Amino acid sequence: MGYSYQRNEAIIRSKTREFFGVGAVVTASSYLVLVVDFMLIGWILGADAVAAAGLCDSFVDIAEFPGFVISSGGPIAVGILLGKRQYRQADGVFTLSFLIALLGGALCWCLLPFCDHIGTLLAGSGSAIAEEAGRYTFFVIAAAPFFALNMLISAFAILDNHSKLAMAQVITGNVVNIVLDIVLMKFLHMGVAGASAASMMGNIAGILVGLPYLLSKKRTFHFTREFQALRETCRELASASASFSVDKASRIISTLIVNLLLMRYTGSIGVALYAVYGRLKFVLRILAGGALQTISSLGSMLFGERDFFGIRKMMAILLKYTYAIVAMVMVVLMAFSGTFLRTYGIDPDAPGTYTLLAFRMMLLSLPFLWCNELLARFYPVIQRQNLSVLLLMLQYMVCKILILLMAVAAIVQWNVSRLPTVALWCFLTEALSLAITWLWEKIRYKQIAIFGMRDRGDPDCHTFSIAGKPESVADIHREIDYFCQQNQIPRNKGNLLAIAFEEAALNIIHHGKQVDTIDICLLLEDGNLIVRIRDNGQQFDPLTYEDKEDILRKNHINLLERLADQKTYTRIMNLNNTVLSIRLEAAK
Repeated sequence: MGYSYQRNEAIIRSKTREFFGVGAVVTASSYLVLVVDFMLIGWILGADAVAAAGLCDSFVDIAEFPGFVISSGGPIAVGILLGKRQYRQADGVFTLSFLIALLGGALCWCLLPFCDHIGTLLAGSGSAIAEEAGRYTFFVIAAAPFFALNMLISAFAILDNHSKLAMAQVITGNVVNIVLDIVLMKFLHMGVAGASAASMMGNIAGILVGLPYLLSKKRTFHFTREFQALRETCRELASASASFSVDKASRIISTLIVNLLLMRYTGSIGVALYAVYGRLKFVLRILAGGALQTISSLGSMLFGERDFFGIRKMMAILLKYTYAIVAMVMVVLMAFSGTFLRTYGIDPDAPGTYTLLAFRMMLLSLPFLWCNELLARFYPVIQRQNLSVLLLMLQYMVCKILILLMAVAAIVQWNVSRLPTVALWCFLTEALSLAITWLWEKIRYKQIAIFGMRDRGDPDCHTFSIAGKPESVADIHREIDYFCQQNQIPRNKGNLLAIAFEEAALNIIHHGKQVDTIDICLLLEDGNLIVRIRDNGQQFDPLTYEDKEDILRKNHINLLERLADQKTYTRIMNLNNTVLSIRLEAAK
């Protein structure tokens, strides 16, 4: 009989659901306010105010650029380094993330004196909404460093098992934002600028809630003053953040070009409808955005540990959850399209505009749009940043602008209906970007990662699982024997290693309450065998535990400790992680 590869899925399923649940609350709270903001603007001030705020989207992206990029890439880099157990470099990324994000946010303030000119550029000279756009932009840019700090604290708190604090931080900021939206726009008559001022105050409130974590001495990650450590981690942070930088930069450029073209050839109604389409992405992130947070936090850790089986299972679960949500959103919005548009101050029955038809055509883009969202977050985690950059450039620059120019030509030359043409442009942009990226990935890597990740990696990396029962320990010997055969390790050494691992697994089972699964990873690096043992029981360090009543020392890992040159234990993702390094030449 051939070798039967076995993995217990309990840990992967439980951790995916746990991170999805936490991420869903945090992400939903983050994006809910963006959707509600535009609804309140439309309800209180009307469709022209929605258009004024929508025109400023490119400068919103500029203000959010440092915070979004670093808060997305920083946790991924730290997660991968933690998976590799490189703690010093993880501290360097943590420190560097805060320095870069805050400096970048403060640099945005250089644009504050030019906000009036920005409003005129966006809306056109003499436009009724130019002044509103300028005032809205002023508070958006002023909020840049506060947004960056708020996002960073939340992202690292989740990775550091402080999800409740991150949720409290986001929910507090959103409540302050929504309340001040009504106060500033309706009662203090600040116009659309009141919405951006409220967002700034919401970010400040979130920072105040998150300060206890930032000032705590019990964080897993610490600020470091070692210049060498910071310099070493620049590459890791830059690599993890590259695709997010392209994401924001391409959005800034394309949004500016798109809004100018839409304002010129479709009028304010085209800009307003496109702004509503942009909010559909936020609706999906509200309902299914926990998947993005899960990919960044859990996915980066699994990739750092080279747990390809875990990544594949995690993605399968997330695809099943989130596409059920996408289907539900499409059905509901198809049925209540008119009501949804009215919440933004748009009349779906305006004669000659085909607004309702155009919006329903836009809804057909959602399955492709969501797949692009997942891939843009997934590729940096598995260190295929080049594919993420390609996808984002196609989605926000190449396909978007080229197809829009074709749509504008059709509107001008053949006098076709404006809004349905805009809707068709949105659909083709998302679908073609995804198709071209998948085709290039198939050519480059001979597989599509989101569907074709292998169960295990190269022969020098082997992961397996056993149930948390003493009788399951016997399976370890078979797994070790297979690994030794694959890597030409002498059988006598393999037997010795198998006995040592059985000892460690029994130790965990005897002392860990509620341990239902133990994962073991064997990895060859530079003549060393790296052993990673993780379990989902209560916190327990097998390297320091001493049982004085255990006269026969049955509940210790003496053999494995004697074999190991380096030994570490840490608690990550609410899992016990014990890592030992064994030089095979000395294992005798």
